Amino acid sequence: MKKTFIKNLFRDIKKTLSRFLSIVIIIAVGVSFYAGVRATSPDMKMSGDNYFNKNNLMDFKLISTLGLTKDDLVKVGQLNGVAKAEGSHSIDAVVEKDNKSFVLNVNSLPDENGINKIIVTKGTLPKNNNEAVVEDRFLKENNYKIGDKIVLSSGNDTNLSDSLNNSEFKITGSCESPLYVSAQRQLSSVGNGSVSGFVYILPSVFKSDVYTEIYVKANNKESENSLLDNESYSKTIKSTENSLKDLGIVRSSIRYNDVIKNSSEKISEAEDKLRTSKEQAAAKFADAHKQLDNARGEIAVNSEKLSQNQDTFNKSMAEGEKQIAQSKSSIQAGQNELNSKAKDVESAKMQITQGKNNISASENKLNSGKQQAAEGISSAVEGKVLEAKKQLETDPNNKEYFYQYHTMDNIYKKDISGKSFDSIYDSLKADGALSQINSFFDLETMKSNFDNAQNNINAGKQKIAENEKSIEAGEKELAAGKEKLEASKNSIANAEIKLNQSKNEGLNKLSQGKAKLSAAQKQVDDNAEKLSSEEEKANTEFEKAENEINENKNKLKDIKNAKWYVLGRSDNVGYETYRQDSDRIDNIGKAFPLIFFLVAALVSLTTMTRMVQENRTEIGTFKALGYSSTSIVFHYLFYSLAASVIGSIIGVSFGYRLFPPLIMNAYTALYTIPTRVTPFNGGVAFKASILAILFTVSASIAATMEELKEVPAALMRPKPPKSGKTILLEKITFIWKRLSFTNKVTARNIFRYKQRLFMTIFGIAACTGLMITGFGLKGGIIGAVEKQFNTIYRFDMHATLKNEISIDEKDAMKNKIVKDSNVKSAMFAYMKNGTIKKDAGTEDAYVVVPENKNDINKYIDLTMKNNSLNLSDNGIIVSQKLAKLINKKAGDTIELTINDKTVKAKISDITEQYVQHYIYISPAYYTKITGDKILFNGFYGLLNSVSDSSENNTLKSLTSINGINSVSFKNRSHVDYNKSVDSINSVVLILIVSAGVLAFVVIYNLTNININERKRELATIKLLGFYNNELASYIYKENVVLTIIGSLLGIAVGIVMNNFIIISAETNVMMFLRTIKPIYFLYSVALTILFSAIVNLVMYRRFDKIDMIESLKSAE
Repeated sequence: MKKTFIKNLFRDIKKTLSRFLSIVIIIAVGVSFYAGVRATSPDMKMSGDNYFNKNNLMDFKLISTLGLTKDDLVKVGQLNGVAKAEGSHSIDAVVEKDNKSFVLNVNSLPDENGINKIIVTKGTLPKNNNEAVVEDRFLKENNYKIGDKIVLSSGNDTNLSDSLNNSEFKITGSCESPLYVSAQRQLSSVGNGSVSGFVYILPSVFKSDVYTEIYVKANNKESENSLLDNESYSKTIKSTENSLKDLGIVRSSIRYNDVIKNSSEKISEAEDKLRTSKEQAAAKFADAHKQLDNARGEIAVNSEKLSQNQDTFNKSMAEGEKQIAQSKSSIQAGQNELNSKAKDVESAKMQITQGKNNISASENKLNSGKQQAAEGISSAVEGKVLEAKKQLETDPNNKEYFYQYHTMDNIYKKDISGKSFDSIYDSLKADGALSQINSFFDLETMKSNFDNAQNNINAGKQKIAENEKSIEAGEKELAAGKEKLEASKNSIANAEIKLNQSKNEGLNKLSQGKAKLSAAQKQVDDNAEKLSSEEEKANTEFEKAENEINENKNKLKDIKNAKWYVLGRSDNVGYETYRQDSDRIDNIGKAFPLIFFLVAALVSLTTMTRMVQENRTEIGTFKALGYSSTSIVFHYLFYSLAASVIGSIIGVSFGYRLFPPLIMNAYTALYTIPTRVTPFNGGVAFKASILAILFTVSASIAATMEELKEVPAALMRPKPPKSGKTILLEKITFIWKRLSFTNKVTARNIFRYKQRLFMTIFGIAACTGLMITGFGLKGGIIGAVEKQFNTIYRFDMHATLKNEISIDEKDAMKNKIVKDSNVKSAMFAYMKNGTIKKDAGTEDAYVVVPENKNDINKYIDLTMKNNSLNLSDNGIIVSQKLAKLINKKAGDTIELTINDKTVKAKISDITEQYVQHYIYISPAYYTKITGDKILFNGFYGLLNSVSDSSENNTLKSLTSINGINSVSFKNRSHVDYNKSVDSINSVVLILIVSAGVLAFVVIYNLTNININERKRELATIKLLGFYNNELASYIYKENVVLTIIGSLLGIAVGIVMNNFIIISAETNVMMFLRTIKPIYFLYSVALTILFSAIVNLVMYRRFDKIDMIESLKSAE
């Protein structure tokens, strides 16, 4: 019988495999998330402890305002509780790469097995003073490789050679250091103000014998678990810390006396050296002045000689030039005379030419007259011949005409025809025929006139010939004069050339003399200027030396007793941020996974309860067959136990392998913890598994016991359906009338099964709430940082001073600060760490006392619930998180310890702050409660421009001011915080995704239960002719309505859960925003509806498997 019972148990599992697996899955999801997230923080801490222990991280770092000596190191090593102490040198330097500058923290290489061992990731350690090993992260981020060289500079006005024997190093390897596990680094007073990486070089490279710091390793085992059990570590280490502080008081006094003594001796030596240098310089300069005076005397003598030679030369040249000028004048007179004569000759020539022209014209006129006369005579005689011939033709016997004809014809032919006047005249005269012609021509008169004209012409020609002879004689005389004049000109030209040669030679000699004299004078002037410059330089150097001596004397007076600072691991940026991040994960892991787990457990509880109720017929059958109640309970107990145990095993295995590595990977960009330690956390696994098993098993037991209260006959019959009731929606008639039949059925079904209704709504609301919580946590963390840096911090920069200064010194320094064109304004303040007593222990806070209480809100926004607060002279303002931790409110009094003095202060107001704890005190109230006059050790500033280049220029300008220690900029601090927040965002994303997976599983499980419970109903509907899509719609409508209701209710659940998670996840020094962005509600609701839609699609094939024969089976 038992065998059959057990077989039936396995048959049930097989028959309801989907339900069994859904319980396994939901248990696995809940357990894996709870166990995985809860184990992450311990794993992170164990990984950190393992890394720090392996590399021997210091417990304490000692620094002193006057440095630390070898004697200090010996004394520290002799203290009880100190296992080991090592001195170290360090300095911040700047390296240039691709037009960018980076600040590197340069450290002396520790012993191979010493404190803070470095891990060489590639290459080798430096072996000489020219080699260095550089941080692996810095090399990768800035494209350096092993073998490259880095050249360091001071980054300010000081010389790096004052501190280091060498500034150029060859990179021999890359490394990691337990001192620098975080990408967030400390501030620096050089370069851009932020350390980008670290370098290790041999100790011999450092010139100073005084240590920058001493690292101490305490003699206790608690340091091995300083992260995992930080409270025990802090308590145990306290005694060693106190011993170091006590030793620091003694050694500080000794160091102070040594510094005063050594400094006084150095000042005396400097004064003696200065005195000797002045005397030597005075003798040297006196000798130089004497040599200059002698040179000036020689120059004066030579200058006089040169002046005399210049006068002689000038006179000689003037006489020669005078003679030449006179000769030139005579030549010019001769030239003028020749020109005059030449002019006369030319005039005569012109007259002769004119006379010739006139004679030629007269001749032409005479010849023309003669020709006309000859033509006239010829014509007249020919006319007489023709006249007579004509008359004879008329009267042949007329003797007169006969005679006339023959005489005239004969004369014409012989003496006239074709002849000139002179030939005609001579022929007629010779023939005696003149008288015959004179009768009509007066040839004698004509001849006389022509002869007179010819005589006049001949006379003119004679005169011209005579004039030409005179002109020829004048031209010869003129040529002789020109030749003589040219000879004179050549003679003068030669004389002038000789004079010019003499002049040039003289001028050259004079020029050379002047050049030599000028060169000598220049040399004297240069030497005089050089001497003056050297005297000025010497006087400047002497004055500088005197100022340095006086400054050193003043500094000697200002040197205060040395002060030791005992810094623990919590003061190391990398260690502390890693611890805080692991605490954040721990805080998140305490609340969020628990709620996540509870939702999963409640759904699995519901699943088991509904399964038992479905199997009431089987329970009744078992009972009727004689099985005991224990056996029946065991049947369902084993079912639930098997599902929860398998789910727990899968969940623990999966959770430990997924969540710790996944979350720790999110911090890879921030921390260099190479080895992740993820051991099996039995405690968390046991707790998660037991809770899951208890929830599931107890639900099955309770449900089975409840069913066993009835008799077998009643159990073997189905529970009678609940009587129908009018639902609220039916009473709203104007809506109800407009609903279709299927919608009305859907509405009745939803409200008829109230248990299923509430469980579905609760499950969906819880999952929506979890997603809202995840988004809200993300927004709360980001929003807190953004509000702190963008709203509360109004300042752009924050600086610390090397020493505390008075009001007068503050005013002088402020004048220097605001000279920087980028500095809009500055507010000095006294800033100090203080301790506030609370009911159990203390809390640390940063005390800020501004120079003027009315200026504080220009630099830091003091508000509470959007109400601006003002500093009062009757109380202090504390940050909200601090007030909560110390359980105080406005009007209460606190005990504040500052500068080793404990005072009572009244809280006047509480201000909104999200990062760190702050206390703000007015100057008057500070003096009132402490009795101390206010001094200043830092300032806040507003800038005109916050660009990188402007901030870098301002950094260089301010760090060059004597007294300013370091300058940090809000934007850069904001970036560092965002890096940490980005890692938290990755973790929150994991939470959101996990919540989404849970929502999917929950909706799937509840839908599965709904379908299983209503198989008979669905089979009947299917039998009535409904198609699968109509059948699915029948169920889907209910799912959609319940999903929407659950999602909307989930908003309220999410708000409540978010407030709880935010409060739980906050660290001791950080407060998150409580408000949730509306978009996060939309995301969560949308995702829930999306998961519901996906589940509906997945479940659709279930409707194909519904057997309609089920509807024909008898309930009996």
